[in-house]
Amino acid sequence: MATTTKQRIRLGDLLVARGIVTEEQLAEALEVQRHGQQEKLLGEILVDSGFTDPEQVLSAVAEMSGVPFARLTPRLLDPEVRNTVPETFCRKHGVLPLFRVRDVLTVAVAEPANAFLVDETAQVAGVNVQTVAATMDNIYQMLEQTCAEDKVGPPAAPSERTADSPISADFQHAEDYESAYGNWPPEKVAGLLVQEAVAARASAIHLEPDQKVLRIRFRIDGVLHVVMRPPARLAAGLAAAFNDMMGFPAKGHPGAGWSRSTPLMIQGRPVQLHLASVDAAFGPRTIVRLVRDDEAERPLEQLGCDFNLLARCRELMSAPRGLVLVAGPRAAGTTTTLYSMLRDLDPVRLNVCTFEAYIGFHLPGVTQVSPATCGISDAASAVSRLLLQEPDVLALDDCLDERVAALAVEAARDACLVFARVRALDAASAIAALAGAVPPGALASVLRGVMAQRLVRTVCPHCRVAYDPPALLRRPLTETFGSLEGLTKGRGCPACRRTGFLGRIGLFELVPADGDLPELTRAGAEPDALRAAARDAGYPSLWTDGVNKAKAGITSLEEVVDVLQNCPGRPPSLESLPQRLRS
Repeated sequence: MATTTKQRIRLGDLLVARGIVTEEQLAEALEVQRHGQQEKLLGEILVDSGFTDPEQVLSAVAEMSGVPFARLTPRLLDPEVRNTVPETFCRKHGVLPLFRVRDVLTVAVAEPANAFLVDETAQVAGVNVQTVAATMDNIYQMLEQTCAEDKVGPPAAPSERTADSPISADFQHAEDYESAYGNWPPEKVAGLLVQEAVAARASAIHLEPDQKVLRIRFRIDGVLHVVMRPPARLAAGLAAAFNDMMGFPAKGHPGAGWSRSTPLMIQGRPVQLHLASVDAAFGPRTIVRLVRDDEAERPLEQLGCDFNLLARCRELMSAPRGLVLVAGPRAAGTTTTLYSMLRDLDPVRLNVCTFEAYIGFHLPGVTQVSPATCGISDAASAVSRLLLQEPDVLALDDCLDERVAALAVEAARDACLVFARVRALDAASAIAALAGAVPPGALASVLRGVMAQRLVRTVCPHCRVAYDPPALLRRPLTETFGSLEGLTKGRGCPACRRTGFLGRIGLFELVPADGDLPELTRAGAEPDALRAAARDAGYPSLWTDGVNKAKAGITSLEEVVDVLQNCPGRPPSLESLPQRLRS
């Protein structure tokens, strides 16, 4: 009777399957091993040859051994288990105790396939042991830090952490919260959440209490990821801890809107935190937005504008007066674009002022006003007061209120250059929406142009591969935009959290108010007519910019179609596609 056995995958084959090394690199390493370096392991030769790094090799070895791989951070080490295994044993064998759940001690090891080491560690500790894999450098780094903490006192505050690593395996999806963090005060957990969110490049922390659990999610590159599910009873304590972090009384309510913000130093970087909270059925529902200086200070050249669009944008910004609209739905990156435009101006020569619902980031040399700073909740009254400061440039957070729109048009006609953000799907929709708030003729006389935009995720450079999209996607887009070559996608790797994407970039549509556009605006034309005039004048749509960026390998075709699914100008042949393609 024939029998079959499961064949164990080899390290080299796994590294090739993950896209970490190529077949040629693997063959070269095996040849080196056969001729003179038989004493070296294949992984060591691949690292020495510069084809990969120790972390990628160990991650693959861990998968082969059925052991999780983790990047260790000091906040995930329970101080009470430090002495479970003697320091001399840890240093000799590369072992680090992490935490204990009931009678099982979790330790990090650099040799996950060494069963004898696991048994010996269990005998020394006197308890059952389970392992996670971590690099030797990472383990010794944590050993040095924990030993230093034993000598000099308590752990450093979250703001003093300098490592910039993805969310660790033990932190993410920490189901057994009581064992891992049960003795931690809410203030410490809140500090850990902020620290890990910054390390993961998250733009927001969501605290969402349900009947039994508190779902904690990070928004990374526009997509929400669950990172913890502690008991629901902790929602109030964590919300109070964040309120206290913002300088608000623990038992109070922060009020409506983004009424609380504070600057912090996290991992050596300035970060602005903004908090909004509302009482829900099972406790306070809280969101904490994080604005990093290095993200908010991006110049126009780094937003994703091509050369021609950037030149037209700077031409609009050079005018002494007029109205420039920045359009997009929520979370489209319009705030970053507006700030980048203002930073491109000269605050020494010009008097630059803003009125914002809340101040997301402080701009040097710019007078920024919000309801919280001026004590005036009525936007029109606040803008009227701000105009008495005689600004050369005025930026408005939202311009669809009739009274605010009227003030913006008046200022753009008589006194200054006005940048106004408008919630709209594209440039034509923005013009039509504002024409509904002010007389179309007045709008046409001051409008200089509209910048509309969206944000798409960029393909991860660490796991980028060429690919051919499915026929139901390629065929309709080819009919509209021509040949689709050079398309890429990400396989998924630790650097991108297995999503295939790392970071985001803008898709843009810039339509100057020239040609037939002023007359159409004055006549109160429908958005379709304005849109057709922009295309006839040779100004590309958001769809064109998105497909061009996909052809350039910057983003994927599926990401473009998903982000622009509700954007006007969608090719009719795409209507049969699924509503959402985003992974």
